[in-house]
Amino acid sequence: MSKANVKLQLTFDLDVAAPERLLELDHESLCKTFSELLGAMVLQGLPTIAGKQLAKAGATVETHHAHLSAMALNARPLERDILVAAAPHLTDDELEQLSRKAQGKLPESEEELVRHLRRHALKLVNDYRMVPCTVAAKLTSGSPAQLEGKLNLTNGSVLIGERDRQSRLQANQGAIVIEPLGTGVRLEGACAGHTLSGPVIEVSVAQLAVHRDPLIAAWQRG
Repeated sequence: MSKANVKLQLTFDLDVAAPERLLELDHESLCKTFSELLGAMVLQGLPTIAGKQLAKAGATVETHHAHLSAMALNARPLERDILVAAAPHLTDDELEQLSRKAQGKLPESEEELVRHLRRHALKLVNDYRMVPCTVAAKLTSGSPAQLEGKLNLTNGSVLIGERDRQSRLQANQGAIVIEPLGTGVRLEGACAGHTLSGPVIEVSVAQLAVHRDPLIAAWQRG
């Protein structure tokens, strides 16, 4: 079997007049629908026809891959602020992807729209995006302490470092201050209890959204 030594890409952009019912689908469903409509006749047919034509020059198609994407041209524009409110853990490029993938019939209320976008955002990126931080809190003894940890930008949880995992925090002490290193940002968290991994500290996604730019910059610096 011969070895492929040329990458040949053929791209066609088709502007389609589709019925309204298709425009209500989200990005994933819209792509699936068009893929099923085109089927093997198009997705497998093109490589077959191309192979016959290329054979005239002694070339053969060794492998092929089809990529299909569809986007409603009259989709409702989504403001950057609403995207960040739903997914402060995404990069700029990923926010653009979210804007495309979440399209379809969108909720009217802002609260429901944010929940809708967050579901899609977590499908897009759900891995831990950690930023080193310090945690200022009171111990059960009443003494102040500064713990080392990492803030997860994806869900607002704080993973306490191994050195401080045995620390027990005072209940109902009010806001706990979390400072992600190198950002100049101060966040307020709450302790939801203790586990073997240490105090369970959480920061709201809304706070992460307010400070999204320096937090993402810190994560990208790694």
